[in-house]
Amino acid sequence: MIETSKDILFLVIAFCVLWITVFLCWVFYYVTRILKNANEIAEEFRSRLQILTEAINYVRGKVENIHTLLNITGSGMAGMVKSMVNKKAKDWIRKGSDKMNSAAKEAVDKAVEVTAKKMKKVAKNVKR
Repeated sequence: MIETSKDILFLVIAFCVLWITVFLCWVFYYVTRILKNANEIAEEFRSRLQILTEAINYVRGKVENIHTLLNITGSGMAGMVKSMVNKKAKDWIRKGSDKMNSAAKEAVDKAVEVTAKKMKKVAKNVKR
């Protein structure tokens, strides 16, 4: 069967082709496993990203609801504070009206005097 060195060369070449084929099959097998794992990782990432997006949207909705409730509560509190301030101011004015009336009368009297003086000056200037 092996008669010349050429036959030995062909036998060695066949053996090498056989090993190259086995090696390439092994490489393709591992490349496909790697690609399959990458695809599974990508699918898992997509599902977790979807869950995260849903959670964020849920929290956003809750925050918007709380914001709306706080606005309503804030406006109600502002109205209540305003009414309390008005009530306290009316009580303060009622209690101190005598002092305020005399102070207001003095202020009005001073303003009338100053205005009268200015009017006299203006009238003198107009007559000239």
